[in-house]
Amino acid sequence: MTAEELLLLKSGIDKPIGISTREGEDLTVRVISVFDQESDPDLFYELISTSRPELYVQRDGVGGYSISLESIVSVREVGS
Repeated sequence: MTAEELLLLKSGIDKPIGISTREGEDLTVRVISVFDQESDPDLFYELISTSRPELYVQRDGVGGYSISLESIVSVREVGS
């Protein structure tokens, strides 16, 4: 992930953002927060769609998910 893509994540709070991961998953998420400190950098998000739905268990009341920033390969804007 480039510095520009990290800025896109940070400016994308409450907006839909496209993400591709090292594991080959393509996600569309609504960014909740970005924690980019050196120790444990994470993106917290609400899942909108995924190319790998089997990775997510449907549960009522789930407020969001997290992913390590190191797992993100690329970030892109998507229409709202």
